[in-house]
Amino acid sequence: MNSKKLVFMQSAAVFGYLVFISFVTVKVQGTALVTENFYFYIIFSQFVYVPLGILLALPALLNKWEEEGQWKWKKRYGFLFLFPSLYLMMVPYIIPIDSIFPNLLVTNPSVSSVIQVLCGYFLIKGFEKE
Repeated sequence: MNSKKLVFMQSAAVFGYLVFISFVTVKVQGTALVTENFYFYIIFSQFVYVPLGILLALPALLNKWEEEGQWKWKKRYGFLFLFPSLYLMMVPYIIPIDSIFPNLLVTNPSVSSVIQVLCGYFLIKGFEKE
């Protein structure tokens, strides 16, 4: 498949996913307001953009798919990127402990979205064939 088609398909998938999650987020938020049970909404909002990062890293994974060798996960991606991003996504929302980061960084919704995309990206980007 040529690269122009791949870029178009990836762009369409990213745009489609963003439109889809905007509708789903409104529905989940409305359900949380009616039922006064916000736990599912908090978990949903902390992980909703992870598939977007996976979509962005997918072409590199597909290029490696045809190569010979065994799959291996790069530990440096886990220690440097994945585990810190999981920490920022889960503390203090899902795991109720005090964060080591400033509250402005933890509670800013823009930072949360970027961290989720990075988490999904490095989750997939960490796989390689040897």
